[in-house]
Amino acid sequence: MAYKIGIFGSALGQLDPETLKKSKKIGALIAKNNHDLITGGCPGIPHEAAKAAYQEGGKTIAYSPATDLEQHKKYNYPTDSTKEFVFIPKDYKHAKNIEICKKYRNVSSVSACNAAIIISGRIGTLNEFTIAYDLGKTIGILKNTGGITNHIQKLIKDLNKKTDAKIIYSKEPKDLVAKIQEALS
Repeated sequence: MAYKIGIFGSALGQLDPETLKKSKKIGALIAKNNHDLITGGCPGIPHEAAKAAYQEGGKTIAYSPATDLEQHKKYNYPTDSTKEFVFIPKDYKHAKNIEICKKYRNVSSVSACNAAIIISGRIGTLNEFTIAYDLGKTIGILKNTGGITNHIQKLIKDLNKKTDAKIIYSKEPKDLVAKIQEALS
């Protein structure tokens, strides 16, 4: 069965070459297993995964914080590895505020996923993780990639909120994708 798997991680900042390599491997594995890859349409880790999925012939879907392709490009967001875009409605009350639209995009993209994979990440990725956790999604954490992935286990323990989320940890892309597929089956 084909699933929609989201890749959420650092879009900007200093990106570790090994983490980028693993991101690409995950993107390629998602495509090779005939799943759709969802991102927030941003650069960085999600884009690297999308490029690899796209090169494998996979379907890539970008949930952009823009209202159309022209605005997406103005934000310097990539378009080279996306087969389908989902934009913010033009009549959305806060459509001109990129920061609010990023959160709108986060809720929409995570909601569209059967599973979310978290790679490194900062505040925006933490937001995507908490949405996935609240929605009871299957969540894969690529360990040893830094950022929020170093804090998720403690955060969940400290906050003591139970949901139906299923969290899977692995430091190897192939193992993580296989475990997510198994959990979704």
